[in-house]
Amino acid sequence: MAFSSSSRPIKGKLRYGGTNHEHKIWLFMRLSGLVMFVTVVFHLLYMHMFVRVENITFDNIAERWSGPAGVFWRLFDASLLFIGMAHGMNGARFSINDYVHNKILNLMLTGLVYGVGALLILAGSLAIILGAGGLGRLLGIG
Repeated sequence: MAFSSSSRPIKGKLRYGGTNHEHKIWLFMRLSGLVMFVTVVFHLLYMHMFVRVENITFDNIAERWSGPAGVFWRLFDASLLFIGMAHGMNGARFSINDYVHNKILNLMLTGLVYGVGALLILAGSLAIILGAGGLGRLLGIG
């Protein structure tokens, strides 16, 4: 069984790497979807049942991100960011491959998706690392 990012017949097949590249991406989408399902359900249950939506404020997040447990929460939030963005960017690549048949336009749009995604990951990472008191508060020195 051949794995493909697209159901459309491809003229002059688009190649992204080794012969097993599309299979690895197919597998990544399944595994990242499973990991996202578990982490998002935990996040929603925690924020809605334990914290309560009306209590979610900047101070609440700053408190959650500080101290010894702050390392866990920042890593948890970073994992949601990285896995979600990687999964979404790859899904956008699938859609581009399905509908954009011109190789150059396909490459440009895919590059745009990955470029915007990288900027969003950078902005989110900076917010997680420096936000709510930054590293000083996380390490207890601020």
